[in-house]
Amino acid sequence: MKPLLVLGCVIALLATGCGKKGEPRAPELAMPQTIKNLTAKADPAGVVLTWRRPTEYVDGKDITDLTGFVIFRKDLSPTCPECPVPYRPLATVNVEDREKFVKQKQYRFIDENVQPQSIYRYRVSSQLKDGSLSEPSNEVEITRGP
Repeated sequence: MKPLLVLGCVIALLATGCGKKGEPRAPELAMPQTIKNLTAKADPAGVVLTWRRPTEYVDGKDITDLTGFVIFRKDLSPTCPECPVPYRPLATVNVEDREKFVKQKQYRFIDENVQPQSIYRYRVSSQLKDGSLSEPSNEVEITRGP
């Protein structure tokens, strides 16, 4: 009787799974859609960047683990605007409403660390809970006036 009880327990354990089951997803499909509406505007306080929050992953499913946006900037030389210069992370804007029903749709960041008569190029990537970044947004370029 005891071997049958042990066998029954083993079968019961093997028949039940652990965790949520679903179709497997390739990592590239679990990335947020690329931001395509980044804009830059000169302001007395600096350069104002605005963009809309992505709401879906690349595969069309709703985003559930968006934690922030990483802003990248490169400083271009006025004498050689096409010289290769790498993008550098400038700031991270955190998403503070992940648990709320109504989510912020538009984001804004002011780059106050800009110099007069300088050329800047920006792009933004969405960041997920695991630290992974989406493809970079469209690039915007702006010349900071005097």
